Parts: sequence; structure tokens; C-alpha cells
Amino acid sequence: MAKKDEIQTENKVEVMIPRTRGNNEANYFVGVNGVSYLLPRGKKSLVPDFVAEEIERSRAAEEAMYEAQDELKAKE
Repeated sequence: MAKKDEIQTENKVEVMIPRTRGNNEANYFVGVNGVSYLLPRGKKSLVPDFVAEEIERSRAAEEAMYEAQDELKAKE
């Protein structure tokens, strides 16, 4: 069993969750491997690198969804 000082600590990354119009939620929820993170909108937060990767993956998926919607609307 590894000692506490031998356990590798994760790298921290600064992220900024923008505020959005029409969204009254003050926080942004991120869940990774059963651990929840509640990040304030409009402020910088220091999070583990894998959380920042999940936030970026989520933003990319949202952008792909909007692009697909636009393509479908153009076909109508």
C-alpha cells in the first residue's frame, strides 16, 4: 500500500465557466468517476486536469449538436 506522500497528486488546471444569458444557475455541475464538482459561473476555478478535459469534451459535444441542428434545419 502506498504511503500518503508517495501518492501522485493530480495536475491542477485553471478553468473559467462563462455566464450565459437566460441561465439563472450560479454554478456548473461536473461529475467524473463518481466525484462531483460544482464550479461557480463567471469565476476562475482550479480543478484537476481530468475535470478540465471533461469540461472541454462537453463543450465540443454541445458545439457538434448545434452544428447538426443547423444542418438539419438547412435541409428542411
